[in-house]
Amino acid sequence: GEEFQKEVKVVMEERRLRTDDKPKSLTYEQFQATAFTNSPYRNPVIGWMVDLEQMKLEDLEQWYRSWYRPNNATIVVVGDVEPEAVLALAKRYFGPLKPGTIPLLKTRTEVKQLGERRITMKVPAQLPYVMMGYKVPVVAHAEVDWEPYALDVLSAILGGANSARLTRDLVRSSSLAVSAGSDYSAFSRLNGLFLLDATPTPEHSTAEVESALRAQVETMSKELVTGDELDRVKAQVVAAKVFEQDSGFYQAMQIGRLETVGLSWKLLDEYPHRIRAVTAEQVRAVAKKYLLEDQLTVATLQPLSMKKADAMGTEN
Repeated sequence: GEEFQKEVKVVMEERRLRTDDKPKSLTYEQFQATAFTNSPYRNPVIGWMVDLEQMKLEDLEQWYRSWYRPNNATIVVVGDVEPEAVLALAKRYFGPLKPGTIPLLKTRTEVKQLGERRITMKVPAQLPYVMMGYKVPVVAHAEVDWEPYALDVLSAILGGANSARLTRDLVRSSSLAVSAGSDYSAFSRLNGLFLLDATPTPEHSTAEVESALRAQVETMSKELVTGDELDRVKAQVVAAKVFEQDSGFYQAMQIGRLETVGLSWKLLDEYPHRIRAVTAEQVRAVAKKYLLEDQLTVATLQPLSMKKADAMGTEN
């Protein structure tokens, strides 16, 4: 009752701080809901505010009974430990917990996108913003096993480091954008998006930076990256992953995430070899195959002044 309502209010406040009061986060949330038709990725993990407002204690109890079972959990222990001792502790503390029947995960196949999708967000913000996303495969569902790794390298070529193409061409050379980047996650449970984003400088428009992002994509799908650039970027990608392994926390997070989405922890060990094996031809091939206009969703953030926002009844 009362305690439940108090906790819901805490989550609602968390949502306000993380999403509702942050123009880019709000844009990303609506962007996901536009890009995906039937994938669960169209819904925010924290829930829409209306979901939180309508949530009942019974909903939580049913969710907890369905999923919070020992046979649906992954325990990860990293560090200088004795495996036998860890196993003994696991049996001692988790052994008494009875397994339950876990609902079968539904097959989640996103329906085919039949053309470019666009969304315009009008919210209080200081700067405009553009986000673009193309439907792409991930390791768990790739029909060609090297493609996700080539997409990883492609993302790094475009937006991986300060020397990457988007920062070099859109930010430093042309001063079109304040910032520009790319993102791709190869190890999610379901197929996802290859993301590009940019914030234009005051002298330039969202249309101009979108055009520049599209030009970068076209270049990648037509021209081969040079051997020097490819080697440098692959070394950066591998180094970043190896550096993460220095942290016990990140090791545990990565192992747990892989196992939880149905992938093997051994992929962590394979990752550097898979990245080093990516060729310039493969990078061009995935750009040409997946970064297509008919697979594209574009979100544009148009800043509203506080005066206009108040007039429209938008909450700050």
